[in-house]
Amino acid sequence: MKRTPFLLAGSLAVVLSLAALGIGAGVDRPSTLMSPTDYNGAKRAIEAQARVTYARCRLHKEAPREVCRTEARAGERVKVAELQARYYGTVAAAEESRAVKFKAGFDVARARCVAQGKAQQADCLRAAREQQARALADAKLAST
Repeated sequence: MKRTPFLLAGSLAVVLSLAALGIGAGVDRPSTLMSPTDYNGAKRAIEAQARVTYARCRLHKEAPREVCRTEARAGERVKVAELQARYYGTVAAAEESRAVKFKAGFDVARARCVAQGKAQQADCLRAAREQQARALADAKLAST
């Protein structure tokens, strides 16, 4: 029995499977609008700026310090979400960025409310929740 047909069929199967793996690897990789090097550099810059901003919060007293820390964290989350939206360039990434902005705004408003006195805190939190609900409703209307 000749081995040539078996070797030919085996080598053809190996070549085709390698080609399929190459095509699969190209399809699974998400397309981006910026290079990974630029993305990582921008992300490191955002993190460094956030550390500086967070360190400045140590200068404040107790209640304003918590508001400052919340603003610093929220600002970092928003910038990272915007960077990811630019990196991926998809509608889903833009919607995620918008959602992070709303959540960060609510977190900052809540921290400011907590820093107020007990008498004004409940009204302030209620107003913050209403503002977030309106912003989310407006965003849903704008996206449809």
